[in-house]
Amino acid sequence: MRDDFAPTTAPSGPQLAPGPAFVLLAALIVGFLRLWSLGEWSLWIDEAFTVADWGVALERGDFWNPVGYMGIRAMVGLLGGETSAWNLRILPAMGGWLCVPLAYWAFSSTFGRRRAAWVALLLALSSWHIFWSQTARFYTFAMALSLVGSGLALRGLWGGNAPRAILGLATAAAAAAFHPTAALVVPALALAPIAVRGRGASPGGGFGATARVLLVLAAVGGVVPAHWLWTSILNHVQEKATADLLAGPVHLILTCGYFFTPVVGVAALLGGFWSWHTRNAPGLFAASVCVIGLGVVLLISTFALMTAQYAFCLLPWALILALAPLDALAEASRRRGLAVLLCGGLTVSAALSTLFYLTIREGERPRWREAYEFIDRERQAGDLVLGMGSQIGEIYLGGRTVEPRSPRVTSPLARWFPKGPLRWNRFPRRIWVVIRSQWLAELSEQDRVVLETWLADECRVVQRLPVDMQGRDLEVLVYLREP
Repeated sequence: MRDDFAPTTAPSGPQLAPGPAFVLLAALIVGFLRLWSLGEWSLWIDEAFTVADWGVALERGDFWNPVGYMGIRAMVGLLGGETSAWNLRILPAMGGWLCVPLAYWAFSSTFGRRRAAWVALLLALSSWHIFWSQTARFYTFAMALSLVGSGLALRGLWGGNAPRAILGLATAAAAAAFHPTAALVVPALALAPIAVRGRGASPGGGFGATARVLLVLAAVGGVVPAHWLWTSILNHVQEKATADLLAGPVHLILTCGYFFTPVVGVAALLGGFWSWHTRNAPGLFAASVCVIGLGVVLLISTFALMTAQYAFCLLPWALILALAPLDALAEASRRRGLAVLLCGGLTVSAALSTLFYLTIREGERPRWREAYEFIDRERQAGDLVLGMGSQIGEIYLGGRTVEPRSPRVTSPLARWFPKGPLRWNRFPRRIWVVIRSQWLAELSEQDRVVLETWLADECRVVQRLPVDMQGRDLEVLVYLREP
């Protein structure tokens, strides 16, 4: 009886050092970088919304993705109840580490242990993956469950085992309970076999029959969550509608290029071309998953703002596609140098990005904590604290029990309060103002001019908190108005 958990073909010829076992061990060790400075980086706005909304997730039955909120809240409770960065992030960090061995397991049966091990290492080294592992959100949970579903589906398809493939598809769909964007992988898994067979690369062994069953059940089963998914999309459109037809896709492409990284992007394109040229079934499958998943996000981006984070669950697929030619290169003595170049280039690029992330980029998030802690040290009784990211300020200044959406200590400074200066100047008191310059663009031109004029004429900058990185403006400014 064939072992479904072993590579479908035994590697032959000269081996590329280091071997898969060593690479996987390195990946598991590197994965613990998710604990580096876990409690030091400032909370950012999405994490504040996690704290703000976890009560709603428990109380309301129509919340989009309650499971992640419930898990993080339970972990914070187990750790004493304090909404510190460490307490909020430790569960996502654990989920992020778990993604590393799961990536190896998911791909090892179909793509072989060598490529699967290198995917695990590159995922462990990914600064983008580390970022979400160090964020009190649910993307790592969604990816972990999506990888379980993908691994089962791949084993079912290549082994001609329809029940296993169906279980994999259902598991991948269940990942949407952590974040709706995980659902992207489901249609991709169901439709990818069409591209494989259409290119004449069907691996046989019941692949075609299983693929047909999977496609029919995906179409029928998709009717059940269709209303939930459509409502989720409409809700996103209402909150983040794009200005024109091209603005959304351009923004999505730029952010994907930045976070997937150009090196991975180019390698994935080359891997897709190689898979097409050689009719490599696993590579064609990975390419199809990436194209279908990104295609769905790109379509939505024409009428709603979408960023790379909504395609996060496709990162392991992009990595395995980038490594698609690895076995062929490693086992051909004249091309082994290309295999070393492929693995070395991807690894060095990822390692440098993570080194910068952990050092000069300071976790790639605005330094809200330092801004609000500075105000906390300097403020006097009766001072008014205004802030962009006021929900974050409420967590840092509001004591042990906080309600970020009903602030008691900080006053929100956003597009909903455009006539603020008229109200704030009514009393002779000191006013602290926390500004992230990039967010001024969210205001209308008239409101932005009013606020910037008030800051220039009546306030002074008392602290600048830049983040040293190119391409993103994460600087936070603290202003003080004195009567």
